[in-house]
Amino acid sequence: REEVIHAKGGLERLRGIKNITATTKATGLGANAPQGTVETVTYLEYPNHVRVESKTPRGETVQVFDGSRAWVKDPSGIHDVPDQMVRDLEGNLRRDTVAALLAAADGLLIARQLIDARDENGGLRYALELSGKDLDPTILYIDPETSLVVKQSYVAGGRGTPLVEEVFTDYRSVEGVQVAFGTTLRVRGESVLDRRVTAFTINAPVSPALFKRPAS
Repeated sequence: REEVIHAKGGLERLRGIKNITATTKATGLGANAPQGTVETVTYLEYPNHVRVESKTPRGETVQVFDGSRAWVKDPSGIHDVPDQMVRDLEGNLRRDTVAALLAAADGLLIARQLIDARDENGGLRYALELSGKDLDPTILYIDPETSLVVKQSYVAGGRGTPLVEEVFTDYRSVEGVQVAFGTTLRVRGESVLDRRVTAFTINAPVSPALFKRPAS
């Protein structure tokens, strides 16, 4: 765990991250994937504020979670979201690599070393399971040479739902923090989404108004 934190950027630097702003382009994979590219800007303010602005072939949408409530704004107006979606958003925030590593360092998550694994190419991966009262078990797969997280897997939405895997590639240093600029999302072992970071900033000014629900 200490090696993973050090490789990510070090405990002091990770604690200094107040927010991130990431611009991405995502493309669906597979025969049933929707056509076109989705351009997204994500504002993440630790510990629990997130705003996702998406441009899709069907129009623009905004998803916001302010730490307790979540809503969506789309061409038809502003809508509350189901409780399950709120729980999914909370889970995504807790699985964020920076948040999860800091929670593990502070003893808020239980870290358990699992048996080493092999990737599809036979490469050795250390396996570290993180879990807690508010986080279902999430397994981090770590490259023994770089100590960077190259994959994480979890079951989203509770028992009976499919295994989700996020494969991280193309790590680059942003202000001393190692950031994966490539992510492939897999569900039931099949790749369904390819996401590429086109811009990434740390601790840029973020207006509190971004996380406030506008009048309907």
